Amino acid sequence: MEHFAILKSLVRVAMAHDTPPLRHQIERLAEAMSAAGETKEAAALRRTLSTSAREHGLTPSRIAKSNTTLEAGERLTSSVPVPVDKESSANLATVTMPEDIHVSLPLFPNSVQENIEALIQEWANATLLGEAGMRATQSVLVYGAPGTGKTTLALWLAKSLGMPVVLARLDGLISSYLGTTARNLGALFAFANRYECVLVLDEFDAIAKVRDDPNEVGEIKRVVNALLQNMDSRDGHGITIGLTNHEALLDPAIWRRFEVQLSVPLPEFEQRIEIARRFLDDHQERTLPEAKLLSWVCDGVSGAELQTMATKYRKRRLLQASSGYTAIQTVTQLARSTSVHISAEKRTEIESDEATLTRQLASAEQKFSKVELAMLFECSTKTIARRLDLASEDGGANAE
Repeated sequence: MEHFAILKSLVRVAMAHDTPPLRHQIERLAEAMSAAGETKEAAALRRTLSTSAREHGLTPSRIAKSNTTLEAGERLTSSVPVPVDKESSANLATVTMPEDIHVSLPLFPNSVQENIEALIQEWANATLLGEAGMRATQSVLVYGAPGTGKTTLALWLAKSLGMPVVLARLDGLISSYLGTTARNLGALFAFANRYECVLVLDEFDAIAKVRDDPNEVGEIKRVVNALLQNMDSRDGHGITIGLTNHEALLDPAIWRRFEVQLSVPLPEFEQRIEIARRFLDDHQERTLPEAKLLSWVCDGVSGAELQTMATKYRKRRLLQASSGYTAIQTVTQLARSTSVHISAEKRTEIESDEATLTRQLASAEQKFSKVELAMLFECSTKTIARRLDLASEDGGANAE
């Protein structure tokens, strides 16, 4: 090949900053040259790749002893290249360092909170457990409806441990080429096993579907088998967190690979109040009735949807400050227009006339006091009392 010496020098210079995408393109060039009959030149390129691999592979990152794993892994830094899909050069994962994780622990029911605290306690006392012949939990499956805080929880756990997150990217992992998805899984797990990190598998059901699903082709069986093998190889190397909205789709063998299986339910009434207050001005006492109203109308929605509702409510109240709209009217407007999945029952109730709605809120399971109702309707407590008294009289008349 004419000018091959110059090309070889360019490759050698580029390999000083060895990255998976660069290596992939040089491998493609070597394959193309072999196909064109330029076998000597192709062999020279492959020797350059091999030499660079040895040089980089023998220079490990600083080893840091982990408090939570059985084996210490290398220290993962933001400069470490992540594995890529050989066909597309797409990254198989993204890496987030603990100092770049800015999340708060979502508000969960007490049953979930207790399990989270137990996990943290295990990891904080891994040495004590080791001395007793046990180890801290190394695999957690978190499942529940969309918007319940599963991804945020995984990030928060990693931040609490002070460990980087290796978040699997499905767009890179899953390939249309036969056998490539299984190969990508192997590369991802090999990477996670080498470094001290928390491996997070979001939308886990995409690669862990039940193998006897008649709607799936044989490739999914190979993928699940590869996943099971890689999860077994992960044992003792670090922490793995799987996240899914569709736990019913998971292969039964997958469940056994997770030591802790944590169901995250939709938020209860009290959690919804606190979620709403986080996105309102929670330093003012007047926001409590507003948060309570949002919690009432958002019965059965996820925490993420409630956040959207509370944020929209706060913006609209700010812009309507001089318009004379009450809190009730603003929530009624939002119930008609928002993307939040408010139930048809709640939409009907919130759109009732003021007298009917007053009675509904006062008699709801989570009763609103007369003071709270007066703040929401922006009227006096006497007006609220009058509405409720009239309702009592109507009820007595109807009884007669």
